[in-house]
Amino acid sequence: MKKLILAALLFFVIFQYGNLKAQSSFNKKNRYTSIGGSINAMNYVGDLDPGPSFLSPGIKFTRENFGVEIVQRMWPRISLRLGAAWGRVKGSDAENADYNAKNIARKIRNLNFRSSIFEVKFDVIVDLWENRGKFQKRPDYTPYFFTGINYFLMNPKGKSPSGDWIALQPLHTEGRSYSLSQIAIPVGVGFRYKLSKQLDLSFEMGWRFTMTDYLDDCGTTYVDASTLGSTASVMANRTVEAYNNDQQLHDYIDSRGGLTTDANGNATVYGYGNAGDKRGDANRDWYIVTGFHLTYILPGKVICPKFR
Repeated sequence: MKKLILAALLFFVIFQYGNLKAQSSFNKKNRYTSIGGSINAMNYVGDLDPGPSFLSPGIKFTRENFGVEIVQRMWPRISLRLGAAWGRVKGSDAENADYNAKNIARKIRNLNFRSSIFEVKFDVIVDLWENRGKFQKRPDYTPYFFTGINYFLMNPKGKSPSGDWIALQPLHTEGRSYSLSQIAIPVGVGFRYKLSKQLDLSFEMGWRFTMTDYLDDCGTTYVDASTLGSTASVMANRTVEAYNNDQQLHDYIDSRGGLTTDANGNATVYGYGNAGDKRGDANRDWYIVTGFHLTYILPGKVICPKFR
């Protein structure tokens, strides 16, 4: 992930350096402003995601995302964009893991979450085809890429055995605290099409490389259940619940020794739930926003003719 981000930023810097002379001769009167909105699909990549890679996340829990934006064309290829968006992400071991050797561990872990995400994003858009004239002269279509910085708010919740959605961050399910406000690096690509003189339609896919591993409230290891409150201990370790409710999983666990007892006399599955047992992979989580952006170019000042 770090190599991908560094490569994208390096390419951006080199691209910018090669266009300095071209930009210096650009007529600033040709700058223009666009406003618009977007309708998107949102996916999550993390501990509870079954997708094989960040390019192909699990799509079963694809959720909605809606955004607004303002874009300022600055130079022939460069625009600055400020946007805000709201959406949801979700993941569940029980629903999207299967019983094969690769995924059975997630089936036993049995964690789930959902979270609303509100983001404010500032990024730089680089078009592959330049436009030196006014907005009317812009290309009929152009590919582009973007990168910038993103501030977002999250609130992971887990579905309890009774069916209620409970906020997980206050429970400290792994014995540590984390902030619900986070920073991410957006990197993405898009394709823009000129619908009319003042309307553009774009299709865009963007990855948000977050600085947290707790978008899903799952990061490192289990902690001693005796150090947690009653609700926190239930939400932190869902393995025995899976054992009791899934007959196929029940038989699988029994064939490998069945339930064991931890130091406090609580039933558990060997390798799950005891202090120090692996709960997550300690890698930072991502989310992906893919969809359509419709923008309207604001006309410049209207110059009225002078009559003498």
